[in-house]
Amino acid sequence: MLQAAIFAAALVLDSMSLHLSVPARVRAGEPVPVTLSVTNRGTTPLTLYLKGRPTAFDIVVRRKDGTVVWRRLRGATVVMVLRVETVPPGGSLRFEDAWPQQSQAGTPVEPGDYTVTGELPTDQPQPLRTAPTPLHIDP
Repeated sequence: MLQAAIFAAALVLDSMSLHLSVPARVRAGEPVPVTLSVTNRGTTPLTLYLKGRPTAFDIVVRRKDGTVVWRRLRGATVVMVLRVETVPPGGSLRFEDAWPQQSQAGTPVEPGDYTVTGELPTDQPQPLRTAPTPLHIDP
């Protein structure tokens, strides 16, 4: 894997941060590792109400123009069971997967600039969402 740096995007709410980590650059055709983590930065336990069993989390890949290329959960059946997770002070939950550099239709994507966003569905109407993180695919 060609990797100049790891880019990260974070969302910080009260004592919780949601953090997304992806390589800054990869070669065409290589799986792109993605890690989404929730960290309790507070001094008391943090209770999260997460959807799915196992916990559902989404990875959204977009072209530079904002067009969605791939969503991890698109077409997936997610058991909408509410799961209660308690994260101790300083503790984290990690979710990992890889984007296979394919479109939702299963075709390889072109080299170029993309963004990756992580989403964590909770009991709220909208999921927790990271800021877009840049990713460049080299030929």
